[in-house]
Amino acid sequence: MPRNYKLKELILETLDENELSKKELLGHIMTNSHMNISDKTFNESLMNLLRDGKICMIGYDFGIYQDVKRIQSIRPDGIIFSLVKTDFFEIESLIKKLEGGNEEEVKNASYKLKRIFRNKIRELEKDGVILEIKSADTLFNRIIYYIDSQQEKQKKILTTKLAWSLSDVEGDDNFLQDILNYIKTQGVMGI
Repeated sequence: MPRNYKLKELILETLDENELSKKELLGHIMTNSHMNISDKTFNESLMNLLRDGKICMIGYDFGIYQDVKRIQSIRPDGIIFSLVKTDFFEIESLIKKLEGGNEEEVKNASYKLKRIFRNKIRELEKDGVILEIKSADTLFNRIIYYIDSQQEKQKKILTTKLAWSLSDVEGDDNFLQDILNYIKTQGVMGI
């Protein structure tokens, strides 16, 4: 097994437990795997995982500056990474959190769902299934608004279908394409 592949797997396993800064992630992997990893190799693995949509950057840990008041440069060690979870139950849970009363939880769920939605739209565009979308975020907001405007039974069905279509489960569910076609027929595709 190539070393780079093993490193990617270790990164994914570590991020499955926690969201970590680059510095914390590297330290955890080096401590637990007893591997000597160069910064170049580690950065390459991170970039490949970012490009493949398996991880994402979710924030920045200012603690790496240790009481420095005036920060004039961005150190990559502070970038916080998270695993992109795209299984059905995780996505359905995120959609349900959009209705919650906790503002921070709603914001985080919306951010994660939009990222997953943008990745899915890019996939569909790349595969030639749909034409280029001008604003995936606006489209996502319209889909959520449409789902929220439905009766409770229909809302549950549509939420399940949206979660299924955004998940990494392979299938022939064309809900996302169906809703894009519906929006197109309503004359609002110019997003």
